[in-house]
Amino acid sequence: MKLTSQRRRLGRSGFTISELLIASALSVTVMTIAMTIFITLLGNWRTIQRRMEADSDVNIALSRMVYGMDDKLGLRSASSVSVNVNYTSSSNGWTVSYSTGGLTPQNNSFTYSPTDKTLIFNPDEKIAGRNIDFAMVIKGMVSLVVTMGVAQVDGVLLNPPRQIGTEIFFRNY
Repeated sequence: MKLTSQRRRLGRSGFTISELLIASALSVTVMTIAMTIFITLLGNWRTIQRRMEADSDVNIALSRMVYGMDDKLGLRSASSVSVNVNYTSSSNGWTVSYSTGGLTPQNNSFTYSPTDKTLIFNPDEKIAGRNIDFAMVIKGMVSLVVTMGVAQVDGVLLNPPRQIGTEIFFRNY
């Protein structure tokens, strides 16, 4: 009698095949759900990262137009009579040239080229903005309205495009 009860106990150690199948199915389900969540979050993070990069590009370009670059003054220091806007009809580009007053007057300009997607600051020909897909300038009597946007980053279209605009009021008004 003792021998049969020991055999029964020894024969019952381990898992049955049905228990192993259920445990495997649960593990695969949990791993599939976890990987799906991870891949979705990774895609969302990359989308947000592209938007942040686009916002940074357009904010830097607009800030440089308003405040200037290095030791050169921006449009905020210009008087209304010195601001000229010239549009390039063939490419939708433009150039804003202006003069500043003060002890050391400056003659500066910004040129937007839609083919290069750049904003160039002169007289130094420095890049003031990059990856700018569209830009618009409208000059009024007392101000200049500037709108810029980025529609794609790393070849991926942003939906909606990232856009920013401001109105720069001239000093002598």
